[in-house]
Parts: sequence; C-alpha cells; structure tokens
Amino acid sequence: MHRFAIGLALLLATATATAQPRIAIIIDDLGYHRQNGQAIADLPAPVTCAVIPYSPHGRKLAERASRAGKEVLVHLPMDAGQHIRLDRGGLRQGISENELLDTVRQALSQIPQARGLNNHMGSALTEQDEPMGWLMAELKAHQLFFVDSRTSGRSVAQQVARQQGLANAGRDIFLDNERDLVKINAQFNKLIRLARQRGQAIAIGHPYPETVHYLQQVLPLMDDAGIQVVPVSSLLDTPALDTATTGNSTHPGS
Repeated sequence: MHRFAIGLALLLATATATAQPRIAIIIDDLGYHRQNGQAIADLPAPVTCAVIPYSPHGRKLAERASRAGKEVLVHLPMDAGQHIRLDRGGLRQGISENELLDTVRQALSQIPQARGLNNHMGSALTEQDEPMGWLMAELKAHQLFFVDSRTSGRSVAQQVARQQGLANAGRDIFLDNERDLVKINAQFNKLIRLARQRGQAIAIGHPYPETVHYLQQVLPLMDDAGIQVVPVSSLLDTPALDTATTGNSTHPGS
C-alpha cells in the first residue's frame, strides 16, 4: 500500500494549479456491514456517507457519521430494471406519484441526519422524467439536494433537478468498480487529475475492505498534496433554472 501512497504523492506534487482543487468522496451502500461502515464514518477526512434506509445498521451508522462531522445522504434504492432485486423502501418503475412521495418521506424519516439524497442503482428509473420530477419537487420541499450517481448514461435525474432549480451534483468517478488496490489507486488518480483540470470532482466508492484500507492510507496525504477534501454539498450546482443536459458514463449500480 505504501508504494501507492508514494505514487499518488508524486503525481500530486506536480500540480501547478493556482486554486486548490477540491474533491468530494461519497461512500455508498452504508448500512449492511457494521464494521466497514464504522471505519468509513471514522475516516480522517470529511467524506460523505450515503446510507441505505431500512438497512440493518443504517440508523446507527448515520448517527455515528453525523457525530464524527460527516455529511449524510439518504442512498435511496431505485429500480434498475432487468429483474434486479430492489431493496426495501425502493422506488419501482410504474410507481404512482402518491406512492413515490410516501416512500421518499418514509426514507427521509429513517435517516433524519440526511442533508441530501442520491440513487442506489436506479439505471431504469433515473431515465424517466415524470418520477424524477416528483422526486426533485419533494426534495426541494425538504430543502435537500440531489446527487446523481449516474448509473445510466441516459439518466435525466440531474437535468430534471436543474429544471426545478434544485441544488444538485453528479458523480464523475467510480473508485472501486474493481476491488483491487492498484485499480482503486488508478481511479483515485483520475479523480485528482480531473479536479486539477476543472477545480473540483466527485467520486463514489463503497465500503469494501479494499476501499476502506486505501482511503485510510491516502486521505492523510491530501493536505500536503494541496488537495482539499470537502463534503459533497460544497460542490453543488444551485441553478435557478437550467435545462442543460450532461453526458454520463454508466455503471450497473451504486
């Protein structure tokens, strides 16, 4: 692991950007594994913790993360299609407006520390304008924000959020599609390069042992490397009205 940290430090040492690049790291799928979730909540940087409502350890992990000064999101299950099982309290295709609103409100009540919401899976539902419109209106009513995990290249979720003037963001990099330290390191370096190019970037990872171990080693290097790790709320787009679309890459779930 030490050689990955050294490699990262060397990469960052070449930075000449005038402004300090900012990165946000969202860790999804919290709530099913207590020990890994606790390790994420205890990381030495303000990572954002996305907690699945109704998960066995979700409530306690959200409380622990909040006490540790971490920002908390509701990681709401959404229909991915292709007969993929939907977690309890998820938004299925064909759901009515009333059902969706009731489901979202119950999910928010499960994780009262949440400042925003991002999608767990959802590659089918996030492609649909109408349910995304209902969702964004409800989040706006609760003064929450939305982060599109971008599990589909055809997602309209962030576009709909912009249209409704809802504070929003979108994932740029998945850290751990491949649970291998070398591959995670490569993805993290992509994140840093992107942040240096445009000033900020957002990554999503998961509470895998490999990811936990990598972040424990690398996050303490960020200050010396001139990289600021911030809660995802620091990197939001807050439009009054914006119908622009974004190009997304794909991933089967988050």
